Amino acid sequence: MTLTAGSAQAAGEMAILKNTVVTRFNAADNALMKNAVDQALAAEQDGTVINWNNEKTRASGQVTALARYEAAGLACRKLRIRNEFGKRMDQADYKFCEKPAGQWKLVGLDLDPN
Repeated sequence: MTLTAGSAQAAGEMAILKNTVVTRFNAADNALMKNAVDQALAAEQDGTVINWNNEKTRASGQVTALARYEAAGLACRKLRIRNEFGKRMDQADYKFCEKPAGQWKLVGLDLDPN
């Protein structure tokens, strides 16, 4: 997962994450979350759940691999990402696509309830 690639890409991704728990994460928290996202994107089965926790901070989360789909000829996947920091929790469904193949990019929020 790339949340920090190129300045235009990073700016769009940060706008999606504005006012979420992620803004309170330190570098170690972000690395743990990104690793969980990468594992969920690579998961063979939909419904696979990856939990993560940083024992040194109050950060933790869960990433669930949801449906695979194709968009504009790209392999894509929906993930449900729940992050916690202390007593604060955020959860949303996100869309990722491979651009290029093997390199997943955050496309945006999945606002479709189906």
